[in-house]
Amino acid sequence: MKKFWITSVVIILVSAILFSVSLVHFVSVNKENNATVDQIAPTRTVKNDDNEKETTAITSCPAEFKDGGIFESSYDKAYEYMMSMSDEQMVGQLIVGTCPVDETAETLMTRYALSGYYYTVDNFYAMSADEIKTTIEKYQSNASTKMIMAVEEEGGAVTALSDLEAFPEYEFASPRDTFAEGGMDAIKENETQKATMLASVGINMNLSPVLDMAEDYTQIMYSRSLGGTVDDTAKYASDVTTVSQGKGVSVALKHFPGYGTIPDSYEPVVVDDREESVFVSTDYKPFEAGINAGAHCVLVSNVLHTSLDDKCVASLSEKIHKTLRDDLKFTGLIMTDNLNNADYSYYADDKNVYVQAVLCGNDLIMVDNIEDAYTSILDAVKDGTISKEVLQKACLRVLAYKYTTGIMK
Repeated sequence: MKKFWITSVVIILVSAILFSVSLVHFVSVNKENNATVDQIAPTRTVKNDDNEKETTAITSCPAEFKDGGIFESSYDKAYEYMMSMSDEQMVGQLIVGTCPVDETAETLMTRYALSGYYYTVDNFYAMSADEIKTTIEKYQSNASTKMIMAVEEEGGAVTALSDLEAFPEYEFASPRDTFAEGGMDAIKENETQKATMLASVGINMNLSPVLDMAEDYTQIMYSRSLGGTVDDTAKYASDVTTVSQGKGVSVALKHFPGYGTIPDSYEPVVVDDREESVFVSTDYKPFEAGINAGAHCVLVSNVLHTSLDDKCVASLSEKIHKTLRDDLKFTGLIMTDNLNNADYSYYADDKNVYVQAVLCGNDLIMVDNIEDAYTSILDAVKDGTISKEVLQKACLRVLAYKYTTGIMK
């Protein structure tokens, strides 16, 4: 009997201890679950395909990062992805580098987690169409973050692919000649064929159309521009945007705010002294039409427009970028023209050229010298010259663009 009572007491004590432990755990979990939004970010469980481990990811993009723009539907997904990135990887997403023509191409894109490559005719010389496609697919498959693959396929003198032997079925005259001979219907047919050709090998962005309003052959952009009236060029911007992006190839409207009637020049930095009112009544209108048609990107020139900003060339001018965002209501990607075309350090607001390009409002920096650009921007992030918010906002827009267009899934 005594043994029975001892056993009963032991069972009761063990039960009490187990109950107490369970109660403490329940209270602790309940307290965590009732924490405020400020204490715990909204999360969900996701599975990493690389190692099949479950991780936690932030799924809600903060309101201050949203702009109601053309990529907004992808901001939550882009923000979730961005929160898993290092500063180094985010800096890489701001750079579109000219693709080397040697074996270093794959090394550079992986080392710096590049946002994209800009290809020239030299990259694909003597390749077949299948070889071009295979090369681009290989780069995409080895990229840590899927890449923008860009070319300039304007027609006429500026063609990255159509003049190659790999594409004997395509031969694109300049927009000016095409428009003069066949009007806007011929333009749309040309753009359909261009986009079809580019998409077939994995090119997803065409740095085109040229929307500059040149009037005679002495002006820089005469041979590359459409000709015709302001309204003609505005229609051209809208139609090219609709046709090309409908085929899966983003456009980059260029060269904002417009070369216009600037005479041809051999100076490294071109100066434009036209009055601001001329830009408002003429040059801006084709860009507005392309923006209203949903253009994914606007490429900004390296011209010094003295009436708009007498200190910085357009690609490095905060004033000109604010005009594009605030007055023309553009919410897509802003890209510099190639910052290694000349020495622009005198026109960079006393800052490093690449750093100023980020600070003034560009999302994508186009360069030949990838390592210098990457190192300069990363150093500026580390020392606080470029704030984490500025870096993240640009990176977020780039990623949201990639998700919106299907470059990233």
